[in-house]
Amino acid sequence: MNKKSTTKNNQDFYILPLASIRRVFIVFGIVSFLIVLLGGVFVTVSRMRQVTLSAYQNASAQISQRVDETIKLLTSLAALPEFYEPEVPWEEKVAKLDKINEYYGYMFICYVDQDIQVYTLGEEPASLASREHMQRLYTTKTNLVTDSFVAGADGVTLNYTIAVPLMKADEMVGSLFASIYFDETVSLLTDAASVNDAQAVLIGSKGQIMSSTNGLTYGSIYTDHLREASYVEISPDSLETMLLSRETGSFKSAEGLNPKLTYYGPVENTNWDILVSVDFLALFMSVLPILLLVTVLIVLAEIMLFIFVRKHIYNQKTIVEHLVTSIQKLEKKLYHDDVPESVDFEALLNMSSKGLHDGLTGVMTRSIFLAHAEKLLGNEQKLLVLCFVDLDNLKILNDTHGHQAGDIALRQIGSILRAYETKYEGAVGRYGGDEFILILRDIEDIEELKSILAELVKKLNFNISYSDQEIKISCSIGADIWNQRDSLETLIANADKALYEIKRHGKGTYSLFNNGEEVYEES
Repeated sequence: MNKKSTTKNNQDFYILPLASIRRVFIVFGIVSFLIVLLGGVFVTVSRMRQVTLSAYQNASAQISQRVDETIKLLTSLAALPEFYEPEVPWEEKVAKLDKINEYYGYMFICYVDQDIQVYTLGEEPASLASREHMQRLYTTKTNLVTDSFVAGADGVTLNYTIAVPLMKADEMVGSLFASIYFDETVSLLTDAASVNDAQAVLIGSKGQIMSSTNGLTYGSIYTDHLREASYVEISPDSLETMLLSRETGSFKSAEGLNPKLTYYGPVENTNWDILVSVDFLALFMSVLPILLLVTVLIVLAEIMLFIFVRKHIYNQKTIVEHLVTSIQKLEKKLYHDDVPESVDFEALLNMSSKGLHDGLTGVMTRSIFLAHAEKLLGNEQKLLVLCFVDLDNLKILNDTHGHQAGDIALRQIGSILRAYETKYEGAVGRYGGDEFILILRDIEDIEELKSILAELVKKLNFNISYSDQEIKISCSIGADIWNQRDSLETLIANADKALYEIKRHGKGTYSLFNNGEEVYEES
């Protein structure tokens, strides 16, 4: 084994873990994206049923309500003697209906007599006996709602009619009907569908299309369009039968590779039906921004985690480099000497038994800390401070309560100092039996430092439970602020002086040296 091969292995040690970690993060990112994507698919499929049902209910309820309002109006008018009494002149009836219509805004409200003659002011009566819906009204003597049809002088205006019979005793003596602009119904259908990103079709009593938000031809038979799509778990013939049954239901279809879900059902108070469809891609695109946001957040979290892991690895690199350097020296001593008269097996045993961390407290060993501390003394723009932390009266604690009590206290101190090591991106090691050495970085000014030290002293004053006893523990801290001119040895020496000062003036607090001169003491 030579130095070159050892160095190469050391480099590979750092390259390979980072490469492996990078691959893990990439795989995790891909898996996370796929999970988010599948979640989006699941949400979209769930929303398809919610959207179709909601759009149908909204459209059906609003159209039905509009029809019901008109039926109630006409029924209330039909109950007035001035309309069902034949002796009342038709001119009075028509004039009153015209006045009422000024408020409701229908195309018109008309009076029809027993002979199915309709009356309009200023015009001769006209026969409606040939109209299929009027024949049905006078035959059944029940309320009637027609399909939409073309009316008006322009020959293009669509309307529909709602008619109620005029009854005197059990005899039908005429009828009242309102002609309503069909545009109102089209608007209600369109609004209900657009709110839910759906498509809707309104079908008349003969299966003809009366309105469609997806461009189907007015008047065409809807069942003819059923043959143009592909269906899941149902045939076009079965579907046609279901639609004619005037019940509610749903079916699945597809246009190319785009799945669709359709909900259908009748409109109360009419012979109309509504079908509401929503396609998968349209809904999926509506949730896509949320999916992208979640994906971006996951990627950012992964990047931050990777940066943290990489930083941790590089922090450990200095520790490993120190060990490798020591091993290389030992290799040279063992294998490169021509005639090794003796081998320092004690030094070898000592070196191999040293771990990276102290077995009792979990902090760095002294040698590892010193090697790592040298790396931390860089061009710091903010304050860097080195602290000696000493457990007060360890000997008395061991003599009085036993070494196990002392070990408990040392472990607790190690745990507290490791927390500060992480918080301030520093380092902590065990310097001696009851002494710890701590580096804190990135501190704004002396006032913040004094606040940190006061807080640390407070946390290092605690109680431990041992042998059914509460034992009070305290620590003293000596600290020195690093000056870029000072070496690590000088920094340690000044912190040691500060600790000596606080031990001399009283324990359980801290003393701070700045430039090796001024001393700050807190009690």
